[in-house]
Amino acid sequence: MTFGVAGVTVNPLIVILWMLFVGFVFSTIGAAGGILAGVGHISIFGIKRANTIKPMNQVVTLVSPVISTPLYLRERRLVVPAAIALGLGGIAGALIGSWLSHSYLPDLKTYKPFFGVITFVIAARMWYELTPRFRNRQKAVKDATRAFEEKVIDLKREGRLGELKEIGVNFSQLGVKNTFSFAGQSFAFNAVSPFLAGFFVAIISAALGVGGGFLLVPYLTSILGFPMFIVAGTASLSVLVSSLTSIGNYIRMGSQLDYALLSFELVGILIGSYLGPVLSKHIKGVYLKAFLAVVLTYIGVGYVFGQAIQNAFGFRII
Repeated sequence: MTFGVAGVTVNPLIVILWMLFVGFVFSTIGAAGGILAGVGHISIFGIKRANTIKPMNQVVTLVSPVISTPLYLRERRLVVPAAIALGLGGIAGALIGSWLSHSYLPDLKTYKPFFGVITFVIAARMWYELTPRFRNRQKAVKDATRAFEEKVIDLKREGRLGELKEIGVNFSQLGVKNTFSFAGQSFAFNAVSPFLAGFFVAIISAALGVGGGFLLVPYLTSILGFPMFIVAGTASLSVLVSSLTSIGNYIRMGSQLDYALLSFELVGILIGSYLGPVLSKHIKGVYLKAFLAVVLTYIGVGYVFGQAIQNAFGFRII
């Protein structure tokens, strides 16, 4: 089937199957959705227009935030003022990043190496997450998250929803300086910090056509010191705001979305996002993460050093 706007001819079944894989990985591991979507657009579907690839990547990554953000709000696991500060910074950063990328990374020759560098960064994060130190810490986080969710279920069953205020996010000070409690612990942050973080992360993510969660999550945990219970929801809302801004600005500057191709992609993403939580119970996450780390490393090498390798050895990696 020919997709005129994207300028490619590709079997819709291949589109659905690849995006099913993307949705499965993203819903299971929670990372690399934009990167894998980009790999599909560049190397599998063969789109040659970088300024078409970038916003289409971001449309695909919007599926998860659109679905998950209301759920996090309902469970009081979203720090709304921090997300708003990140989002406001993200709006400015997304406008700048998309303009810079549209102007100075207009074709694959200039875009692919930068995309490959970010792929390397995410691959490095994957390798780190395979270390015993990280896995032990992650197990503790998952156990604590499960305990919190079970507590919420118990309160709902017993008709004590009013007590959610005590264990969910509850603010005592709002403004530039913010103070809130979560699960009996107090946290504080200055809104200037997430605004600046959202600004710089959005420049990078908009320029490359990715979501930016791979940078926001470490910031929220390591810099602001938020527990993982509330990090995912906070980052999700921020990604939603900055990605919508970036997509809109790309379109305003003349980039076109291939809606026919996107319709098949979204079918695959939705199926994969549904199958991820179902099938992940039968697949060890460490194996999937190791596989993904190898794939991303290979892609990064191909995109950054592919031309040099081809010139030196006469064969093409990707």
